[in-house]
Amino acid sequence: MAALVGRPAPLSLRLAAPSLPERLQDVRTEVATWAGRLGLPDDAIDDIVLATHEALANVADHAYPEGGGDAELHAACVQGEVRVVVRDHGSWQAPSHDRGSRGHGLVLIAGLAEHVDVQRADAGTSVAMHWHLPDD
Repeated sequence: MAALVGRPAPLSLRLAAPSLPERLQDVRTEVATWAGRLGLPDDAIDDIVLATHEALANVADHAYPEGGGDAELHAACVQGEVRVVVRDHGSWQAPSHDRGSRGHGLVLIAGLAEHVDVQRADAGTSVAMHWHLPDD
């Protein structure tokens, strides 16, 4: 694994839920750029980007399926880990559209991240994903 290039400043985004589906590609690019500054291998960056995308897609589908509300994304290097947290302030609802073969976001996230912690409460849901950084 490549040595770390540096520790980028934390990435914090607040995204309006109604525009979230259209903004996911831009957010993926922003997260990939941020994670790339860590000097991680491409596979690790892809895991971080895809897990973050899935968590944000879950916000759009489940927290605010009728629109309204915000999603928060915070990514940082903390104590030898990449930590990405996606948070909403909605309450879980089944999506209003046909899901077809969808509905495996948390399973996918769990397969991509080294550790996942999902907290559900009346005030919203938080998905915290962690990956260990290589030793300096």
